[in-house]
Amino acid sequence: MKTLRLSCALFAVVAGLSTLTACKMDVDEMVMNPTTRDEIITRLLEESVAKQNIYNRLTTADDSKMELAETLIGDAKVKALALDKLSADTTWRNSFIQKMMADPAGKQSMMEALLSDQPTRDTLALSLKTPIKK
Repeated sequence: MKTLRLSCALFAVVAGLSTLTACKMDVDEMVMNPTTRDEIITRLLEESVAKQNIYNRLTTADDSKMELAETLIGDAKVKALALDKLSADTTWRNSFIQKMMADPAGKQSMMEALLSDQPTRDTLALSLKTPIKK
């Protein structure tokens, strides 16, 4: 009788554990499920330490930095913000202008922008009349 109860209990435990094991979702399944993946990412970004770890991993390697930059530059808001930041930084402004001047289309765009505004055109004309200091 004891053996029968023990075997029934053992069978019940094995059946219960196998049911729980079958219902378990492994990490790969969670990551591949878009809903679960979004929940995981949202939870990680809510924690400041996890968010900083994610940022550090994304910006450590040069190839991941470039991939992140290309993704972000595709957004018009980020593109405008990047342009504002680059033009405000005096160390980048000159190299940005030189890069624009090296490109014929960029040079033409700059000339059109300078000549289309009357006050800027007057300032430019005055600057051209003034001899360059040596």
